[in-house]
Amino acid sequence: MKRQKLTPSEFLYGLCFALCFFAFMLTEAFINERCAVILGSGAVNSVYTFGLVCTGFGFLSFSLLRRLCKKEKSRKTAQIIIGVLCLGAAVVLLFAEQPALFLTSSSAALLLTGHISGCVYYNTAMYFAGSRYTGRLIGMGMGAAILLQFVVQNLMPQSVAFIISILFSVAFVMYFIMKAPKDWILENPLPYSADTKKEFKKALLLIVAVVLMSLVAGMIDSVLTAFNAEKSYDIYGGVRLFYALGLILAGFLADIKERKYLPLSTVCTILLSSVCMFFLSDEVSYFAGTALMYLYSGFYVIFFTVMFLDFAPKSSRPELWAGMGRIVRSFTVAATVLPAFNIYGAVGNTVLAVVSCLLSILILLVLLPYLSSAAVSLKPIEELISGSPELSPQERLKLFAQYCSLTPRETEVLEKLLTTEDGVQEIADSLYISRRMVQRYISSIYEKTETKTRLGLFQSYMNFTAE
Repeated sequence: MKRQKLTPSEFLYGLCFALCFFAFMLTEAFINERCAVILGSGAVNSVYTFGLVCTGFGFLSFSLLRRLCKKEKSRKTAQIIIGVLCLGAAVVLLFAEQPALFLTSSSAALLLTGHISGCVYYNTAMYFAGSRYTGRLIGMGMGAAILLQFVVQNLMPQSVAFIISILFSVAFVMYFIMKAPKDWILENPLPYSADTKKEFKKALLLIVAVVLMSLVAGMIDSVLTAFNAEKSYDIYGGVRLFYALGLILAGFLADIKERKYLPLSTVCTILLSSVCMFFLSDEVSYFAGTALMYLYSGFYVIFFTVMFLDFAPKSSRPELWAGMGRIVRSFTVAATVLPAFNIYGAVGNTVLAVVSCLLSILILLVLLPYLSSAAVSLKPIEELISGSPELSPQERLKLFAQYCSLTPRETEVLEKLLTTEDGVQEIADSLYISRRMVQRYISSIYEKTETKTRLGLFQSYMNFTAE
């Protein structure tokens, strides 16, 4: 059987996610640089901490606003207004010289960027549900964003790079959200029909694991952010390319046997990051330590991003769960940065390194039940077929849906298309969703199955079952 091809829409969604990540990273870096100039290097960690809190609330605000705005038109209007406000906050931040104005515009920029990111995370989770390419697209997109950030920050003046990049990125993301043909944001999707109780327990384990991982990341971030503000080390120089390397490697690894090796490999990189603590105070060898830290950061970010993107479509609140990894990361790191830096100043890097190693062991223990229960939700098609010489019609349909990377929602619409003669409106009525939403599902099904008509879809299904 041939492997399902990457569709143009999947590539565009990956590009949208990458630009969103790029806009966020550049905003955060620019705020830290400006803070060192306006408020002094000693205030950078405090501003960085407050910025993380704003980012977390930004992600939460998307879920809240979506619940408050019930109609498609109001949701679209709200997203356009937030996009305009985000661009306005970026412009004010560029010219802010007074501390009060700088802090206000920084908070607004991160809050609004977080909201837009929550919107993009939700859209990505809904579209990539069941896809074989989620990890590598997210990993390559994030890695490319880091490379682009490195280029613009080293080849262009900081202010010029920020305003051009943030305006372009946010504008493109907002346009893509508004114009995407299969945009799940503006209307409620078909409810998930499977029992998610077991999946919810896994999600709780993931939250605990991400909290522990974020404690390690927060300890390292606090030291490096302060060093960069004091101009001791340049954390945005060539060593940052290891961050891109970690993102890309983890992204490809995530797609091997549907996340089977991602948790364990992430724990291994945490242990490597613990070693880096011994090098952070040595100017000669800081590069090696920082490189290991960035490599871990890549695996850590892919872990909490992909795992929660996988879970979101299976929950009753996908708009909240899609960005849950980023929410947990933001609040946990915010609570860790200042205490960790004070501990580092008092007792040095050895204590932080030991604590990091202990946390790594604890993370492994937390993830053991998750690993033993197998992250793979479905067996490979060939294995299912070889073990079942006589498949029921329902089993054949599920295998066809898996082969074409259809989401659970798309599978329900597929069943209506293949087993009934119902029209679009009749399908919409039976599933309690709008006609427009059914048309979006059908369009997605046709694209993934490489067909153009209902008859062509039926023929493709029959050819699959015969094979």
